[in-house]
Amino acid sequence: MKNIKSKIQEELQEFDRDITIIDNWNFNQRRTIQQAILYFNSKFVDGDMVDGFKQFFFNVVRPACGTTTKAIDIDTKDIILMTAPGGSSIKTWFLQRSLKNWFKRKEFGKVLNRIAGELPVYGSVVLKKVKDDVKFVNLKNFICEQNADTLDQSNYIIEQHLYTPIEFMKLGKEKKWDNVKEIIDLYKGSKEQYIRVFERYGLCEEYDELKYKMILVADIPTDIKLNKQQEIEINESIVLASEEIETHPYFEIHMFKIPGRWLGCGIPELLEDPQIRLNEVTNQEARSSYWASKRLWQTRDPGVKRNLLGKSKDGDILCVDEEINPVPMEDRNTYATYSAQTEKWKANTQELTFSYDVIRGQRTPAGTPLGSAQLSASMSLSYFDQIKENIALDIKSLLYSFILPSFEKYASKEHIIRIAGEDIDKLSEMILDTRERKRFFDFILKTGKIPSPEERNIMKEILLQQIKGKGEFMIKIDNGWLKDVHYDVDIAITDESVDAATQASNLIQGLQAIAQNPGFLQDPTQKKFFAKYLESGGINLYDMEASAPREPLSVGAEVGTPTPMGGGISAPQQVRGAPSLRERTLRV
Repeated sequence: MKNIKSKIQEELQEFDRDITIIDNWNFNQRRTIQQAILYFNSKFVDGDMVDGFKQFFFNVVRPACGTTTKAIDIDTKDIILMTAPGGSSIKTWFLQRSLKNWFKRKEFGKVLNRIAGELPVYGSVVLKKVKDDVKFVNLKNFICEQNADTLDQSNYIIEQHLYTPIEFMKLGKEKKWDNVKEIIDLYKGSKEQYIRVFERYGLCEEYDELKYKMILVADIPTDIKLNKQQEIEINESIVLASEEIETHPYFEIHMFKIPGRWLGCGIPELLEDPQIRLNEVTNQEARSSYWASKRLWQTRDPGVKRNLLGKSKDGDILCVDEEINPVPMEDRNTYATYSAQTEKWKANTQELTFSYDVIRGQRTPAGTPLGSAQLSASMSLSYFDQIKENIALDIKSLLYSFILPSFEKYASKEHIIRIAGEDIDKLSEMILDTRERKRFFDFILKTGKIPSPEERNIMKEILLQQIKGKGEFMIKIDNGWLKDVHYDVDIAITDESVDAATQASNLIQGLQAIAQNPGFLQDPTQKKFFAKYLESGGINLYDMEASAPREPLSVGAEVGTPTPMGGGISAPQQVRGAPSLRERTLRV
């Protein structure tokens, strides 16, 4: 493996060199990531002490990153399973609930939150599949071809790991690495605190044949302790493991992609110039205030006291040959000058990141028309919706590639699903349809007559109380019942773009529309239009369909005769014995 050792060394050296994206624009991935970390944490690249003065960091990066994170965040509730052609809607519904429970067990919500949190900072996020879980990769320790468009196109991928000797020995025994004892012995006499291991994915030449392999290489320690993780040097290396594979285990997500380089563009890189200039203005103003607070006097008389403040007393009469004049120390730049510069660059940061006051939840300036504020918020949210849509597509690919295969193994086995909250309504409707039909025919067989509408309403109310009275259901899914379910994945990205008050108003309007015209839920054409109307207001029809008031089924419905749909906007006539509109609304 001498060849692979030298190859890794060449690749590490290549990663430290700048690449040219276009004329007069050089780029270095390691330096860009370091700067992003420093700026996000209010640290200067060259330190915070200049000429004995403490430099102040006027951070505009972190608020912009926070605003972007909030705007592009995707929750597990937004991940929806839909029945594919030829599939069973009942099985898909239960599979959705199994997926929700599985997300909680795996804490997948934290994964989505961290994706939204790190994307604005670095511009890219890399996840790694480890058995049935996904782990985040520290981009400080991640190395690939800087000018590759995707990881699949990179000739090499190297991940650096830092292990303590105890951790290294434990992992070596668990994963059956080679040469573990030899590495431990070498580091016993070393001053280095960590054992550096390089995990490389790429082509390797063996016996004149190219193979795609994973190779694990341990670095030989040196007498100089390396405190910085970025200083990578390999003089000699020892191979711990080697395996031929089909592809690498990494998945990438980018926010702003720039042609000619792999790393996406994050908020700290986007705001580099405003951040530098605002720091300059802030520290110029701070230094000016230091000088303005001093009081100096000048005179040509050598006999005057050197320090009037410390060596003079109240009532002293100064006899001097030359007058004592104050030295002007006032700031030539006025407060208005500094304020104008600050506001100018802060406005530039908002324009670059769309993080306006209305998006951050702050009050608009006095006198701003409501329509202008709403238009500004709408346009800004549209900008973030575009980014969120691209991220949703990447997360969908992540689900298909890494998450769902592991979930399907779990779902195909026997397990328990907990049904509670709004899901009980939908489950109650499923159970009610079956039990109500059975009670209907049992009544006919026992009494020899068809139950009246009043009797059917009573039976329905009793069944609903029996079903919903439990509060929650613990349902056992048999082994193999959810196997081979045909479904598609969709991610809703519009929920957070709707104002809460507007959404509440739309809910009431939707409920009134259903009460006035049940045909919205029964006629396929009307249902499509109604679903589009609700979707524009940020409401999913299928979430509220189970809670919608339903008209009593007529006898004709039992034998196949269509139930009257109702029409126009007038409310249907009250059926004798049926619950009133107010009762149905309260029940919902």
